[in-house]
Amino acid sequence: MIATLWRAGVLTLLTLVSSPAAFAEKEWAVTVLGGQYSGSQLLKLGGGTLDFKDSYTAGLSLSYQFVDWGPHMRWELEGQALQHVGEQEHVEFASSINVRWITFPWNRYLVTSVLHYLLIEAAVGLPNSNWSLVARVHHRSGIFGLFSHSGSNVLALGLRYRF
Repeated sequence: MIATLWRAGVLTLLTLVSSPAAFAEKEWAVTVLGGQYSGSQLLKLGGGTLDFKDSYTAGLSLSYQFVDWGPHMRWELEGQALQHVGEQEHVEFASSINVRWITFPWNRYLVTSVLHYLLIEAAVGLPNSNWSLVARVHHRSGIFGLFSHSGSNVLALGLRYRF
């Protein structure tokens, strides 16, 4: 399922019509996300076999860039709503203040940004386009057993529109 979502996302990104506005200059963004829960620990997601469960999310986030912090970073406020279905059945609402790294050497060909706040995200889009493809690890930590025996990781893909 994840491979199919990746292929669909890449094809969607490649067919988007560019608008005249630059990616990094837009203050607001809306992102549609969908993903699947993995029982794998956060530090083991980079290699090995992923332990996917019959648990999925679909949702929407709205973010606002409120400060450019030098040429490389920006601060964003994000609110999101996710519907969990399958083994987990609930609605999740979350808000966060995020720092996003926005400068990479290949940005003139493929605009890229990286975000981390116990969610790790990479967003890529064509230069001068309002659209970007988002890959996200949506992590909720058990803080090494303090809150629970393990955390929660959802590997998600999404499509973002900046305005």
